Amino acid sequence: MTVTCRETDQGVSVLPFGASSEGLLQRGDHALFGVSTGNSYFSRRRLADGMAWAVERFAVVDVVHADVALEAMLEALGYERGAARRSVAKQLRGVRRRIDGALEDLGTAAERVRARPLSDFLDQPGYRDVRARTRTALRTDLELRSVRDAMAYQFLAKRLQPGGLPAPAQVQAALAYVDAELPFFVDTPRILGAASSVHCYHTVLPLGRLLFGGRRTGLRPADNQGYAIVACRD
Repeated sequence: MTVTCRETDQGVSVLPFGASSEGLLQRGDHALFGVSTGNSYFSRRRLADGMAWAVERFAVVDVVHADVALEAMLEALGYERGAARRSVAKQLRGVRRRIDGALEDLGTAAERVRARPLSDFLDQPGYRDVRARTRTALRTDLELRSVRDAMAYQFLAKRLQPGGLPAPAQVQAALAYVDAELPFFVDTPRILGAASSVHCYHTVLPLGRLLFGGRRTGLRPADNQGYAIVACRD
C-alpha cells in the first residue's frame, strides 16, 4: 500500500507506517503519544497541536511520558543518589508542565486525553502480560535484541563523553529504559483495553522500523496495533 504524507489544518503532518496502520488510523479507536524525557522536540505547542489533531480523529487519546530507570541511569553516569533524584524530579516537572500546558490549550477537548507516566503501568496486568512476551522474545529474537541494544547505546551516547565507552551499570540502565517502552510498540490495545491503537511519534524509531517495516519471523505487533509518524511544526 502506498500512503501519502498529508498535512492537517493544525500544521501536523501524518504518515501511517506499516501495512495495517492506515486502516487503524481511519478506524480511530485510540492513539498513543509517547513523550521522551529530555527531548527538546516536545514543546508545549507541538504537544498541543498533536493532541488537537488526535482528539478530532480518535475516540480516546493517551499521552505516556517516560520516567522509568532515569535515576539509575544518572547514578550510573556518576551522579550521587540525591543529585540524581533531584535531576530526575526537575526533568519530570518540566515534561509534566509542558503536557499540562498543552492540555490547557486544548480546552474542553482535553477531557478525552489521559496523561500518565510510564511507571503507572508497570504493575497493571495488561502491561505485565505484554512485557512477559517481549522478555521472552528478546531471549530468542536476535534481530529484536540487536535493535533494542542499539537504541540503548544511542540513548547512552548522548550522555557520555565523546569517544567514551559505557560501563556495565550504564548499559543495564539504558536497556531497562528501552525495555519498559517496548510493550507499547507491540500491543497497546492489550495494555489499555482499546479495540485498536496507533502509536504516534514524530519519527520512525528503530524499534518501529523493525516491527512495522515488513514481514519478519520474530516478535510482531498485534494485528490491531499501528504506527504513524505524526510531526508538528513549532
